[in-house]
Amino acid sequence: MLKELKIENLAIIDSLDVEFSSGLNVLTGETGAGKSIMLNGINLLIGEKATGEMIRDGEDKLVAQGIFQVEAIHREELSNLGILCDDGEIIVRRIIDKNGKGKIYINDMRVSQSTLKHLMGTLVDIVGQHSHQMLLNKNNHIKLLDKFLGSEGETLLKNIDEVYTRYSKIQKEIVEIEKNKQEALEKKEFYLYQLEEIEKVSPKLGEDEKLEEEYKKLFNGGKIREKLSNTEFLLREGENNALSIIHTSKKNLEVIAKYGNDFNEIFEKLDKIYYELEDCIDLISDLEKDIEVDDMALERVIKRIDAINKIKSKYGSEIKDILEFRDRIKNKLDLLEENSFQIKTLLKEKDSLEKKYKVLSKSLNMLRVEKSKEIEKLLQDELKYLNMEGAYFKISVENTLKMTSIGSDNVEFMISTNLGQGLKPLWKIASGGEVSRIMLALKVIFSRVDNIPLLIFDEIDTGVGGETVRKIADKLKEIGKSTQVISITHSPAIASKGQGQFYIEKNIENGKTVSTVKKLSSEERVYEIARMLAGKNVTEAVIEHAKELLNEG
Repeated sequence: MLKELKIENLAIIDSLDVEFSSGLNVLTGETGAGKSIMLNGINLLIGEKATGEMIRDGEDKLVAQGIFQVEAIHREELSNLGILCDDGEIIVRRIIDKNGKGKIYINDMRVSQSTLKHLMGTLVDIVGQHSHQMLLNKNNHIKLLDKFLGSEGETLLKNIDEVYTRYSKIQKEIVEIEKNKQEALEKKEFYLYQLEEIEKVSPKLGEDEKLEEEYKKLFNGGKIREKLSNTEFLLREGENNALSIIHTSKKNLEVIAKYGNDFNEIFEKLDKIYYELEDCIDLISDLEKDIEVDDMALERVIKRIDAINKIKSKYGSEIKDILEFRDRIKNKLDLLEENSFQIKTLLKEKDSLEKKYKVLSKSLNMLRVEKSKEIEKLLQDELKYLNMEGAYFKISVENTLKMTSIGSDNVEFMISTNLGQGLKPLWKIASGGEVSRIMLALKVIFSRVDNIPLLIFDEIDTGVGGETVRKIADKLKEIGKSTQVISITHSPAIASKGQGQFYIEKNIENGKTVSTVKKLSSEERVYEIARMLAGKNVTEAVIEHAKELLNEG
């Protein structure tokens, strides 16, 4: 329940601080005094959208704060959010600046707007024009019905959602696999042609580099052999050849090596050079023998290079890229077989889930039909009490066999407002006053299962009067026995039933319009209800009538 509400700088509200009691609390005042603005303050505390235009002229920010008493079921959720609530109270504070940006705190812990909205949705329910529109939208009817299903319904809905989620995932997987398979089938011949073309050449990693080197040797074979032969001759056999010169020099130094380390060191170096030069000459000789001058071999290498370059132009600039491309094609062709097996496995699971879904959906349908009959009877009694004796209300529950996350049922509220008239969808037939009474009747019923500790009714008496509004007042008082109720009203009948009454008035202070809220004493309530009865023409008779209403309340 809402224990205290503080608002600063909201529209024409400068500052207000209101303490509410349990039971039925009523807010009254002349039109335009600020009742709806006060409701806007509560809307901020339940996570509704805020803008900088809401701030009172001349001020930089607005603040809305509420102290809520919470039950154990809500304390557990707060604990899960990391919010401590040892004394059973939470302080919700929201600050909005001129840019529409703001900060939200619950017990001094900062939270997001979505978190606030989720949490406060379990603590506060505002019944106003928005609620009426919600009731007329058939898409919301199944949600209202499902609130009455209890733990059995919750379990069924949870299981159905799990099965449907898995079913939908499998369906998407099958579609994706079928799509890939179809693409592969359409390109199968092309893939096979590409694969055959690559495998016919069968390039090896690094082969192109080796071929280029072999080509250079074969193409320049004559020149290479000539140069190698000439070099060998000069080093080994020519006049004044290098080998002979180094050998003679080495012999000379060998003679004097024993006369000093310097001579010996040079001798050893020349000795090493001599044997290395001999090795070089032997290598040159071997290379000369290996060099081919073979036109047929050259033609073979050129053809091989051309074949590799041809597939490079199609499938990759490097042999590595060509081999990777080949592997991808093989995988796509292999997937044709694998996909067929995978689809069979998924189809088998899909069929199993579909059967399971049908069983769960049928159970949910039966439970919804059962509960809808209970609601119909309860609602029928409530509507009769609210002077809609000729009305006949029915909840249509149709199993469409279509799979959704909340079952296969199509739920719609139907009504006949007069005896003898056929049933029609609620949105086609209900007037404003009738919608108000149907909404109230539903709240009377659902307050037993909702566990929402605060219901706010915004002018629930709109479009009704006389005996009907008195019965609405009785119903609000009845709901107030188990749930805190705040009712914004123009009806003296409803105001008289309140355990606490607050008067909202508008005044001019320092050239500015200011809205204030005051909790009325017993005597002040008499005069306020008299004003509501007769306007400015308050007589002794009207005052006596106001007293009678309060005594009856």
